[in-house]
Amino acid sequence: MEKKPHALEETREQIKKHGLMVFDNINRVPIYEKAYASQFFVLWLNHRGGLKSLFDKQQKEFHQHDFVMIPPGHVMEILDYSDDYLVSLLVISPSFLQNLKHIYPFYFEHVDYRYNSVFHLSDEQYEGMQGHFMMLQAISQLSHPDRDELLVRQLEIGTQLMEIYLHENGLTAPELTPAQQLFNRFKNNFVKHFQESRKVQYYANLLCLSPKYFGSIIKKQTGISANEWITGYVIVQAKSLLRHSQNLNIQQISQQLGFSDPAAFTRYFKANTGMSPREYREKQYNNWVET
Repeated sequence: MEKKPHALEETREQIKKHGLMVFDNINRVPIYEKAYASQFFVLWLNHRGGLKSLFDKQQKEFHQHDFVMIPPGHVMEILDYSDDYLVSLLVISPSFLQNLKHIYPFYFEHVDYRYNSVFHLSDEQYEGMQGHFMMLQAISQLSHPDRDELLVRQLEIGTQLMEIYLHENGLTAPELTPAQQLFNRFKNNFVKHFQESRKVQYYANLLCLSPKYFGSIIKKQTGISANEWITGYVIVQAKSLLRHSQNLNIQQISQQLGFSDPAAFTRYFKANTGMSPREYREKQYNNWVET
């Protein structure tokens, strides 16, 4: 058999560029001699037919109206699929997924281990999730400064839908490990107090932990340092305010984010984005005008 690149590998750069892409009504799934570990977060919505695979060395079968979650790094090997197989894929890049975790940490941070990988949907649930995919596809194709913000909102809706469907089907999330519970406590504290402090030691103290041990837990759970996680959250919030709160000036935004003055906010923002808040806002406005 001639070896061909994986379908997601062929579009890797496009996915990275756009952050999120929907591949609709795919009826041919590549079969490989070796297992494949995607760098992307992939959601499968099976329309019809069946597929056999190995997921993290465990045999899995996907059937009509099954919904499949494949987080980054998990190993999948497709063994066989039926002639009438039809699936749609929602593919999210690592950077876009990280933004989702910063904006909606309670929905997206632990999505890769909260549930099993395959869920069966009722006919009504399938239609709801199909509509969600169609909306994401329409938004993802927009050329507009608000595209990413709209995608995030729609993904939040989809995540809440999934929670409802799982509850309706009698499925519950497994218990979080002690480390995961500790990370959740950190996120809760940070969302409440990030205007007061952006220092790692502050949050370690709230949890009665040494900064070193606290940092190791955050690194293990997120793949980045606690300081990087904190910075990422603040920058995402700052960009959202600069884009969507035109009635607020830079001083008011800096106050909302807990900076001592606009100059401190400008230094922080520029150090982490390469441009000042004013330059970022003007760039977003110019992109919107050109669109």
